[in-house]
Amino acid sequence: MKIIFKIGLVVLVLLSFRLDAQQAYYGKLTYRYNDPFLFCTKGQDRKMNPAPCWIPMYPYTGAFMLMPYCRPPNPYGKDWSQDDTKSYQEYMTTCPQAMSSGRWKGPGQAETSPFQH
Repeated sequence: MKIIFKIGLVVLVLLSFRLDAQQAYYGKLTYRYNDPFLFCTKGQDRKMNPAPCWIPMYPYTGAFMLMPYCRPPNPYGKDWSQDDTKSYQEYMTTCPQAMSSGRWKGPGQAETSPFQH
């Protein structure tokens, strides 16, 4: 009886650790070669989309700015492209999961490490 009680107690303790653990989130990104740091800090690659309708803003955990040449806020602006919409959805799904943002600490620029992306 004591052994069953001890096993049950160990199982309860292990389950409580699992319930307290925060669920990790990661979704594959379509943009910036699946680099979440670069995507969350720079947004879409300006070489691929030179006029994006949104850009990320510091602290890069979900803050963004709508560009004035797009609808909205400009009623006569350009419509959002499929890339604008999809990248915005990925940004709002992935980047707010970061607890905080930091600076690039690797060699060179984030866009060129380990290759241009």
